[in-house]
Amino acid sequence: MNDSIMERIDRLNRKYSQYGEVHDYSLEGSTEEVQIPWNVAKTIALERDGYKCRICGRAPMISENIDGVERLRVEVEVHHIVPRIVGGSDSTKNLITLCKDCHIKTFKNSYKGVPKLERGLDEMVEVLTNSRLLLKYGTNCQSYSLTSFQYRNGTVILKEPIECKICNFPSLKRINDIVFGNDLDVEEIVIKDKNRRFCLGIIEK
Repeated sequence: MNDSIMERIDRLNRKYSQYGEVHDYSLEGSTEEVQIPWNVAKTIALERDGYKCRICGRAPMISENIDGVERLRVEVEVHHIVPRIVGGSDSTKNLITLCKDCHIKTFKNSYKGVPKLERGLDEMVEVLTNSRLLLKYGTNCQSYSLTSFQYRNGTVILKEPIECKICNFPSLKRINDIVFGNDLDVEEIVIKDKNRRFCLGIIEK
């Protein structure tokens, strides 16, 4: 579901009204007392954040075998912005979903605060694709209705939307390995998503 943070918060406030108001995270965190069990607070934070890192946007998937059953699991962690050991609470203002890499960055600051977004296009890229091969290697693929895009020096306005997928990949190198390693014939476009971030788009010819 491609809904906004505020839409998810509204839905969560209705779902978990017995525990008090649900908030987005605060950069300052929170030490306010809340009457909410940790397992519930953790679930709310994950649902609010769409089960992906609020810093880099990744939702890395890992495969695990449990009692002979192969399962995919989203590997993200809920972080206390103000650590519990110094008075941080389980308030949703004090919780943020991070991938493991972004969570590790808080180690240098004694696991305090929110890590800064330090990524370039070579470190993180979203790929617009209808290629089964690229979808296979993507992470957190989401449906996307493309109505216009930048191609070379101009804007292309589509008469009818193209229904495709946006997949988060960790690097351009990985994309190049997939494209050139499998000799794909692709076109390259650039689009903007709802948050006006630039994304690299690759579509198979």
